[in-house]
Amino acid sequence: MSESNYWDKFWRKRVSRRRLMSGALVVGGGLAAASVVGCTTDESGNGGGGIGGDTRAFLDFVDGTEANPIPYVDARRDFIPAPADSRGGTFTYIGFDPVVLDRYDPHQTQFGPMYSNQSAVFSKLYRYASHDEPTWENILPDLAESAPEMIGDPDAPTEYVIKIRQGVRFHDTEKIRKNFPGLAGRELTVDDVIFSYDRQRNVDSAQRPYYYRSSQYETIDTIEKIDDYTMRIKTNGPVAPFYHFLADTNAMIIPKEIVDMEEGPTGQPWDSVDALAGRDPGPGDRMIGTGPFMWDSLIFGIEYKAARNPDWFGWGDPDLNRPYLDGYLATGQGLNDATVESLFRRKEIDTAGFIDNPAWIVGMKEDEPELEFLRAATSGWLNTRFKVFCKPFDDWRVRRALHLATDRQQIVQIIGSGAWNVAGPITKAISYWALPEEELMSLPGYRTDKAGREADLTEARQLYEAAGRPEIPQIWFADIPDYIRRYAPSYIETTLKKNLGIDQDINFQAVSYSRIAEGYLKDDCDLGGFSWGFDNGWIDLDDWFYPYFITDGPKNSFRVSDPDLDLLLEAQRREFNAEERLDLGYQIQRYVLGETNPEAPAANARIDYASPGGGTIAWPYVKNRTGWPWFGNNYWIADIWFDKTDPSFEGRPG
Repeated sequence: MSESNYWDKFWRKRVSRRRLMSGALVVGGGLAAASVVGCTTDESGNGGGGIGGDTRAFLDFVDGTEANPIPYVDARRDFIPAPADSRGGTFTYIGFDPVVLDRYDPHQTQFGPMYSNQSAVFSKLYRYASHDEPTWENILPDLAESAPEMIGDPDAPTEYVIKIRQGVRFHDTEKIRKNFPGLAGRELTVDDVIFSYDRQRNVDSAQRPYYYRSSQYETIDTIEKIDDYTMRIKTNGPVAPFYHFLADTNAMIIPKEIVDMEEGPTGQPWDSVDALAGRDPGPGDRMIGTGPFMWDSLIFGIEYKAARNPDWFGWGDPDLNRPYLDGYLATGQGLNDATVESLFRRKEIDTAGFIDNPAWIVGMKEDEPELEFLRAATSGWLNTRFKVFCKPFDDWRVRRALHLATDRQQIVQIIGSGAWNVAGPITKAISYWALPEEELMSLPGYRTDKAGREADLTEARQLYEAAGRPEIPQIWFADIPDYIRRYAPSYIETTLKKNLGIDQDINFQAVSYSRIAEGYLKDDCDLGGFSWGFDNGWIDLDDWFYPYFITDGPKNSFRVSDPDLDLLLEAQRREFNAEERLDLGYQIQRYVLGETNPEAPAANARIDYASPGGGTIAWPYVKNRTGWPWFGNNYWIADIWFDKTDPSFEGRPG
């Protein structure tokens, strides 16, 4: 069931609260300020609350008629400037932002919660206005004054002259003045931009394995400083997504002062030095950028606070007095529906999504019809990665068998109860690049019609038999969110034992993402050879494939070397024609799905499952909120303001 169809029917039916509250559990993928939520299951992997593993579609157990629909509106998308007297307040929501699982260094961060926090602290040369259609028209100046001047062939430039804003200053507080007196309030220059890019493209850096975006910056041939506010970048050939690289989620500009420079010209991450040594200032104290908000405090798993930067340059219009808010607070506590509902009703949080059961959201809409409801598919997705140099995954037949045997609809139903989306190599949220849904759902492994599904299962068993029925090693399931671990028994029982006929005992272990990431870096086949969890959602075609699949790529945990795929990956980087590049994107997706050549080294090295889709509600006094396809867009909070004249603002705690 498509996400839009699900939610249209969800809200157009008048839902019986009594029936929902009395035992029918509706599970969904909601976005609470980019937090991913979903179903809770019992230890057998079956959905709790009376539905069981074969979770019924939502419409099977709702009452209501079209005669009295529940009204909803999508949250406003057009920017509304705030009146002068509306500034102030702290935007509060429940999310995963406090659950930071990896390095503090913005150039070595790879997990969404951390770079969500960083995205409002550190600026970039450019920024995305939206991810709905990730084209150049959606890229706007951030630190830059305007779009770059592109020199050379107008259809394939190799030189970019960029002017940055004058008067942009790094954060300045009493604490920063104490710890970094030369940095507090210092003006940002192109030296900071050059440093930020050079450290990530340095092939001799001891930290090279941790620069996960290095493949972007290695496209740079030279960077020349013309003056303090002007720079010239020459690429080592035409690079179609280069403008995107300057605006990408993690393209953050940092000052040299916050990096430990004792280890050479590009330094090493401060958290690997200060945090381990217990030095003061610690890693959080080094979060000093030029963004709209300043790093205030982080209590792991509990809350993250950001404070307004009063000297922010305001995306070229400081007279608007953005950010309008005093700050924002993300709390990681209370990730259950009862707590979320209570906090939202008391207006202690300003926006919310359901965790397990949307019944309370339905009730709120009945009680408060003016609540804004926002539907948003997410680009992050659940997948499996294999180390293809490890047995039995070095055999394409085993990988293909697992791909065909996977019951993606079960994942959508048990974890997402029909509100999630089946995921291809690029998820539905980035519809510009994703394979057309009609094509995806017609492919082996995705087909749901009886004949197609039976053919997939028959082929899966034949391939596994032909491979010698090898034993499946231990599977690492990510431990966050909890529903991943809880789904593990269902995956083993259905995909492996029932669909493939595997009769061995299969062990699984719930492990942290940081441990999975470290396992990917090691050649040990016992460490993450078969992983199951979330990956970040991306924007441009290049993000989704090049770092993962190019030979020796920074995210190539598969250790795959596939010359035919390499040619496609390099070709999409050189192709500036939008239609031709989109076609290359489709070819790449079919290739990694094994449709071009199932025996190819990269075919089915990754198995894609599902991505959250759902909705959030907000009090009408919240203005200018937008849907976040994934983590890393907290800079958009600079647009949010509270309409204190709206009747719904009454009763909100100060």
